[in-house]
Amino acid sequence: MKKALFITGIVLALLAALGFWLHQSYTILKTRPPVPLTSDVELERPSSLFNLPISIEHAVLSDYLNGKIRGNFLNADLWLQASRKERISLVLTRDEPITISSDGRKLFCTFPVSAEARLTDSRFGKTLAKLLVKPVRAKAVFTFSTPISLDRNWRLRTRFRIVDVRWEEEPVVKIVPFRKNIRADLDSLLTDNSRGLTALLDTEIHKAASLYPTVRGVWKDLQKPIVLARKPLPVWLHFRCNDITGNVALNRKAIVCNTRIRTSMRVLTDTTAMRPSTRLPKFRQTPGDSISTISDLNFYALIPFASINQHLNEFFMNRSFSRSGYDIVVRSVNAYGSSRGLSVAIMTDRDLKGHVIMSGQPRYDVATHTIGIDHFDYSIDTGNPIISTGELLMHDAIRDSISTRLDVQIGSLVDRLPEIITTAVSRAKAGKTIALTVDSLAIRKCDIRVGRDNVWLLVSATAKNSLRIKRIKSGKVIKIRNRAEEKPPNTTLRQVRNHRSETGSPVAVRQ
Repeated sequence: MKKALFITGIVLALLAALGFWLHQSYTILKTRPPVPLTSDVELERPSSLFNLPISIEHAVLSDYLNGKIRGNFLNADLWLQASRKERISLVLTRDEPITISSDGRKLFCTFPVSAEARLTDSRFGKTLAKLLVKPVRAKAVFTFSTPISLDRNWRLRTRFRIVDVRWEEEPVVKIVPFRKNIRADLDSLLTDNSRGLTALLDTEIHKAASLYPTVRGVWKDLQKPIVLARKPLPVWLHFRCNDITGNVALNRKAIVCNTRIRTSMRVLTDTTAMRPSTRLPKFRQTPGDSISTISDLNFYALIPFASINQHLNEFFMNRSFSRSGYDIVVRSVNAYGSSRGLSVAIMTDRDLKGHVIMSGQPRYDVATHTIGIDHFDYSIDTGNPIISTGELLMHDAIRDSISTRLDVQIGSLVDRLPEIITTAVSRAKAGKTIALTVDSLAIRKCDIRVGRDNVWLLVSATAKNSLRIKRIKSGKVIKIRNRAEEKPPNTTLRQVRNHRSETGSPVAVRQ
């Protein structure tokens, strides 16, 4: 009797232990899935600093001036003596290229001219003068210099001054049996008209070399909505420009305006509610040492869960996994935002029919530029509590494969960031007149946030941007009208020059 009771007791104890083990196993395996989020994440409005150097290469400015000033640009008549016995007609021509250069502090313009003088009247009479005296040809090179600045309307401002005149061929008139070097007379004429030349350069450069259209285009483009996603609902990124300053500098190849644009950013789901873009402010100078060529960018990117699930199902649906003597097949995958971060629910079939749920926190690794998911692990509901969890290590293969696909999909978005930044800075501006480049993109931080409908990436990055003006249209050719034609009667060229210096009479520019 005692023995029967003892055996019965052992059996009951074993049954109780088995029941407890089954209960514990079932409780472990029957873990409740993480609760889906019911609201999306709250997004702050990060600010960005676009440092954009805008350059006009010296060659571009030279090409403009060469197209604007060509051929004969100055005609003048002058007497060689006070007695007015010999008179010449002078024509100045630009038939060699104007060149622009810089030493890093000032801009230099080298202006070569050809001078042709014909004797039109002399003591021997006009007819003999034309027959006996051949035309005189000479060459001179003017060198002008100027500082560089911008006015409030973003136009280049110069103040050219003559710093050198070099004669490469001396102008000598041969009147048999006499020879007369008329360099001093031509110097006087050119000096008298130097105000015309400098005013011509200043006026034309100020009129043509305007950064306003370029800066305004970038300013407006920055404030146009950028599509982040089209499905399931459209989402836009919107920069709002708040302020801009600049600093003009010279290097040996270009005039550079280092602009600094401050923006704030927000995400929109309805562009009709967007406020109008701000207008480009007047140019405002900022100290040179405060300008950097590196932009500090902060903006959002996103991947909708609808896109993630489409991608995962295309890859995993009906795919088989084998391990520990079991063979299972994945029937569906569903990623969603949950109380545990990013959760992925997987329906399995064949040997193990059940529901695998994995959860973790997405993280961007700045050092390796890869996406990782911290603490990405699973709870299992196979519907069979007798199966040991130790035999279900095959689910590690599913977990690792899911993690890899998420890394690839989210990481591919990060790889497209240069394109996103380029789109933000300028749309369709890299054409005939403007070339935009984005270089040296470096992600400093990528904060990944999981919401109800999307995975958001708050990206903090640096980039090196530059914008180059490729061409300036020349338009109509211009000429200088010589005021010597309006000189007082019975005066020589030097007297005309003295008269001008006393009256301040200008030299006109004609187009």
